[in-house]
Amino acid sequence: MSKISGVLLDFDGVLSSIVVRLGWPFYHALKKVKPNARKMEILYSLNEIMNMYLQEENRNLFYVPKMVIKISRNLQLNYFQMFRFVVYLLILIKKNNNNIAPEDQADDVLRFVTNKYKTAIVTHAEREVIQSAFKKFKHLKDIDVIITQQDMKYTKPHPEGLNKAMKSLGLKPDETIFVGDLPHDIQAGKRAGTMTCAVVNFEGAEQGKREVLKRFKPDFIINHVRDLPMLLRKLEKKSLFG
Repeated sequence: MSKISGVLLDFDGVLSSIVVRLGWPFYHALKKVKPNARKMEILYSLNEIMNMYLQEENRNLFYVPKMVIKISRNLQLNYFQMFRFVVYLLILIKKNNNNIAPEDQADDVLRFVTNKYKTAIVTHAEREVIQSAFKKFKHLKDIDVIITQQDMKYTKPHPEGLNKAMKSLGLKPDETIFVGDLPHDIQAGKRAGTMTCAVVNFEGAEQGKREVLKRFKPDFIINHVRDLPMLLRKLEKKSLFG
């Protein structure tokens, strides 16, 4: 096994909570159109949508309408409510887009990896979101390379972003590990030739997400980003002692 020299990280769902940035708008948009909806009913629908998102490999033109119809059926929304929900959701996502909530110990993980490895963030998030994140993560400034949505012609699962990061850092794929939380992250890593680590990081639906991620055969799966330093230490020992 080659010694790991580079660590590439996704942002949303790995370092930053996707539930806070996108789950909050979902919850409040539904409460706007259906005030009597119970919290558990909404959380169940959010979980269903996440499962649908995880399992959908081909996100074509019909993907978003399918998700909206699924939500509407789960919560028994009529067409007018469905339209209002979509409008409110888009408005709230825009308002909440820069609301960054670091995952537990994520900044400690950044400190660890930036001290020992060449590092990059490769994310679908906009550059504006990452700029906001500098206020929340003390060690984000220590990352060597940041590739955002605006820096890529093709998004994951295309390996363009990972290849750009490795080229900038002078890394070879077999000495690089990519850490992501979704199937398209694992696919991108495999297409780029890196080792892949899947992060579950989805409180309340860990087992379901883990099973979906397993199907894409990442090299490693960890429960939370805070477990990454332990994994990297183990891999370092393995490379030293064969």
